[in-house]
Amino acid sequence: MPGDATAMAGKRLSRLWRRFRDAREGVAAVEFAMVLPFLVLAYVGMVDVVQLVMTNRKVTQLTSTLSDLTARLPAVPVTEMTNIFNAASTVLLPYDARKASMTVSSIVVDDKGVGRVCWVSSDPPGSSPLKRGDTVPLPDSAKVPKTSVIMASASYSFSPIVGQMTLPFLGAVGIGAVPIGGNPIFTRPRTGKPAGKDSTEQILLGDLKGCPE
Repeated sequence: MPGDATAMAGKRLSRLWRRFRDAREGVAAVEFAMVLPFLVLAYVGMVDVVQLVMTNRKVTQLTSTLSDLTARLPAVPVTEMTNIFNAASTVLLPYDARKASMTVSSIVVDDKGVGRVCWVSSDPPGSSPLKRGDTVPLPDSAKVPKTSVIMASASYSFSPIVGQMTLPFLGAVGIGAVPIGGNPIFTRPRTGKPAGKDSTEQILLGDLKGCPE
C-alpha cells in the first residue's frame, strides 16, 4: 500500500536522523583538526620568542665586542676594521652573520660636551647614515669635554618561523623580518693618541686627521 510504504520510509528516515544526531564517533578528531592550526601557531610562536631573546643577547654581545676590540688599539688601519668586523661577527654563531649590520665610530667631545663623529666604519660598507662632523647624542657619562669615545652599534634582521608558515584555515601568516639591536655602546680608548687642534686623546682611522680640525 502506498500509505504503508510512506510510513516505513518515514520511520527509516527518523531512525537515520536519530543515529546521526546521537553519533559521537570522530567528534574529537574534528575538534582537534579545528584547533590544530592554533596549537601549531602557539608552539612555533613560543619557539620564535625564545630565539628572539637569544638573538637579541647575541647582538648585544656583538656590539660590546666591536667597541672593546676597537678601543684597545692606538690607531686603526682601514684594513684592520675588516678584521675587527669579521672577528666580532663570530659572536653571533650559530646565527647567520650576513643578516647583521655593524657600525663603529669615533666620537670626539668638544669643550661644551657636544659629541661629533670624527670617523665611521660600517659593515656592510656604507650602511651607516653617520658621517664625519655629525652630532650624536651621548650619555651623561660620556659628555666629558675634550675627550673621545668609541661608539659601536649592531643590528640584526630576525626572520621568525611564524612569518614563513601557511596554516589551514589561517592561510599565510604575514609576519616579516624583525629588526633587533641598534643600541649603541660607548667605550673609552685605552691607548689613544693626542690629535686634533685640542690634542684630544682619540683613536685614529687610517690616514684621517684627528678631531676637531
